[in-house]
Amino acid sequence: MKVLIVASECSPFIKVGGIADVIGSLPIALNSLGVDARIVIPFYKPLFNEFKNQRLQSKDRSQLFSRENKKIAININKIIDITIQFDNKKNPVSVYETKIPGTKTAVYLIYNHEYLANGGIYFSPQNAKSPKNELNRFAFFSKSIIDIFAYQNEIFQTDIIHCNDWHTGMIPQLIQNMKTYSRQKNIPKTIFTIHNLAYQGLGDTDVADKLGLNIQKDQTLKWDSQDDNIDFILQGIVGADYITTVSPKYAEEIMTPDYGEGLNEILKAREGRLAGILNGISYEVFNPLKDPYISANYTDASFKEGKKANKISLQKELGIEITEDKPLAGIISRLANQKGLDIIALSVNEIMDLGYQLVILGTGDPLLESKLKEYNNEERYKGSYRAEISFSEPLARKIYSGSDMFLIPSRYEPCGLTQMISMKYGSVPVVRATGGLYDTVKNLQTGFTFDTLDKKNMLNALHLAIATYSETAGKWDKIVKNCMTENFSWDESAKQYVLLYQRVLSF
Repeated sequence: MKVLIVASECSPFIKVGGIADVIGSLPIALNSLGVDARIVIPFYKPLFNEFKNQRLQSKDRSQLFSRENKKIAININKIIDITIQFDNKKNPVSVYETKIPGTKTAVYLIYNHEYLANGGIYFSPQNAKSPKNELNRFAFFSKSIIDIFAYQNEIFQTDIIHCNDWHTGMIPQLIQNMKTYSRQKNIPKTIFTIHNLAYQGLGDTDVADKLGLNIQKDQTLKWDSQDDNIDFILQGIVGADYITTVSPKYAEEIMTPDYGEGLNEILKAREGRLAGILNGISYEVFNPLKDPYISANYTDASFKEGKKANKISLQKELGIEITEDKPLAGIISRLANQKGLDIIALSVNEIMDLGYQLVILGTGDPLLESKLKEYNNEERYKGSYRAEISFSEPLARKIYSGSDMFLIPSRYEPCGLTQMISMKYGSVPVVRATGGLYDTVKNLQTGFTFDTLDKKNMLNALHLAIATYSETAGKWDKIVKNCMTENFSWDESAKQYVLLYQRVLSF
């Protein structure tokens, strides 16, 4: 079975969000189960420039890339130059091949100067003329995938194209077009995974013309274009042979008006071909026994001493009071209302009054950044509060290992990885029970949950957590041990994907 996994980013090459960790881990687990799973992403300008500069300095073909304060050796080789028909002209494209470091998992990098390597990793108001560039970029990327891999080729003849998020949403539509107009047999099946339904990718209707699609002859496109745009994620949902999302609970939620982002009825209509498969994490990467960033390594048998040492080290580094009496709650998050950080910003005083120390790491909404950073200067919070408006992988690991609790008050959470990581490090999650948080955190067994997102409910959960921490040490230690022995590796998720791939091939 051959599967091509198409996405906008992949760790360790390009990482902006959590999807990079998924794409960099799932194919490795699939390959261990006998699936020939390969990855394809754009060869973005920052990555291409890094490759080019390192090649000029290197005496051999091994390129040393800096990732998370580590040097990783990557061999990147060009395998073909072709042209892609897009926007009524032929566009040059180069395909490069590499592997995820330390594995045999192949990664293809698609290079085109005008569309793919023009700008940053994602376009933004700072480096692009308009958001339209972003949509054109991924429309071009999608057309490249079809022209290179969907037809008979000598690079990788795939059985399934596994698409991820709106960036790849036009691929299933292009495959449907192939079924209508191409005489080729064995056209690849498509699976479309929704990582976050809120980001849909709305493009002008002329994107269909650029892709060689006729809106008037395609009922889905014709219907979608009635509001004068094309919704990339909608096209993925309607056009794919099967739809997945990243947790079972989120699969249920997106078929409701509250979480469906206007697409709930369409998703409900496809319920028979919609499944939620929980994401996993890599325990090679996230493991307190091996973690090079933390002060003291530990296991579920030695967590009391290990976490105590890491907590003291974190308190020293951040300049907060060194104490065992107060539990330290950590937050590592994009600072956004979706993550409930607006509720945190309104609740700092009450969290301090409960007896917590609070450490926050992240970037995002400028207003939230400003407010959370402002609290650093409040005299009443000195010794108990610190917000670091940045992102640092070493500091993140120190917070996982040094915190007693981990707070995630999300409005919605398709899957979430931080609660899985925090559990492995023995930091007990306090979460709103939604999406993947609902699926992974068991109330009073591996964490503390609350149903409705408001200050009162969150503070009640924090009150119960601190009471358990302070008054019933034996019960608290049991919860920590339960957390650390949970298994959210990719092994089980990969097995579910293999079964799904087999099912889709039988359609």
